Amino acid sequence: MSRQRLYAVPGGLLLAASLLCAQGAAPAADVMDLAGVLRIVREVSPRLALERQNISSAEANRISAGAYPNPTISYGRFRPQGGQPTLFDGSRQEQATVDVPLLIAGQRTARLEKAERDIEAARARVAAGASSLAAEAGAAFVALLAAQEKAALLSQSNAELSRLRDIVASRADLGVASRYDTTRLDVELGSFRSKLEDARADIADRAGTLAALLGVPQMRPSATGSLAPLALPANALSTPRDRAASSPTVTAAVQEEKAAQSGIDIAQRERWPTPSISVGRSWTSHPYGAANFLGLSVEIPIFDTRRGPVAKAESDANAAKLRREIAEAETAANLERYANIIAGRQSALQRFDSESASRLPSLKEMAEQAYRLGRSSIFELLDSTRTRHELQQSRIDLVASLVEAQLRYLATSGSLDHAVGGTSTPSKP
Repeated sequence: MSRQRLYAVPGGLLLAASLLCAQGAAPAADVMDLAGVLRIVREVSPRLALERQNISSAEANRISAGAYPNPTISYGRFRPQGGQPTLFDGSRQEQATVDVPLLIAGQRTARLEKAERDIEAARARVAAGASSLAAEAGAAFVALLAAQEKAALLSQSNAELSRLRDIVASRADLGVASRYDTTRLDVELGSFRSKLEDARADIADRAGTLAALLGVPQMRPSATGSLAPLALPANALSTPRDRAASSPTVTAAVQEEKAAQSGIDIAQRERWPTPSISVGRSWTSHPYGAANFLGLSVEIPIFDTRRGPVAKAESDANAAKLRREIAEAETAANLERYANIIAGRQSALQRFDSESASRLPSLKEMAEQAYRLGRSSIFELLDSTRTRHELQQSRIDLVASLVEAQLRYLATSGSLDHAVGGTSTPSKP
């Protein structure tokens, strides 16, 4: 039986990783768009599944925190071994007691509060980890899509060079062009073909990086969609430092600080001794006699006043506070840095499209026309082809770096799912 994997993406189900069937057969590529990659990170990734185990561990600790202390039952038997019956008059005496500890200082309430804070902190850490992993996977997806775009561009350049070679070969047959022109084009065509093979190897490398981040077995990612800047809301980049408060990283640091603060309350309440009520009964045999027992026992904190746990809890709380302040400062600085990068690269892309990209078709036409009319040599024709190819590659790099900065800004501010989920990159047929 063959197996297939279905990855849910906005707009329907995207079929991926089909046919893991015959033994030794290579699995098909897993075609996915950016929204699909983020969905896999959230719902399928084993990395996040491992992180979620910390939530289960915190929930298990809450069960322990809510438990009452167990009573202690003791039983003993006395038998006289000689001498006068000073203890009791009978063949034996038996005794049974029950000790019940009483948490009168509110230790159980404090433990439950600490357990709840630990659960919230664990959930916040999972959310922060998911945001970081989504940013890395999104960046890897963009790098893969850019590598595929570069390979497609090289394939088009190879086709164009083959067409130019046919033109030059026709002119050489007519005696208008020299054999050197044909040979020079053959050399250039061979160079572009080697670049195409290298680009395909780069695709395999980028796909492997994305597969390693997603962590899904037998995955061979293939990116679909157009490499274009994300359509961000108008106010998405406004006041980046104010957006630091909603960052998953800052939220996790805040929850960890709250959990550490609740640890101080536990340590202070645990300083109070826990008294125990003892209820028992003793009886003798031959002759029978019985007596009931009621007592109270409590520890006297003379030698160990339990200041150590309180000092440690206070130190942990201070450390958590410092980590929260560092997280806020780093997040605010990163958001401002990404906002500046996005603004600069958007401006660079707009200038490139207006001043360079719009003139590439006319540059191509003028270069070929000049060569046909004998007004330029093969060098000018090849220089025009290389220039157009390099400019198009530069635009791919510029767009890829812009989209990566947008992804990292959205992930850091905690709005990646909303922005990408609502504006998924369009898919090619």
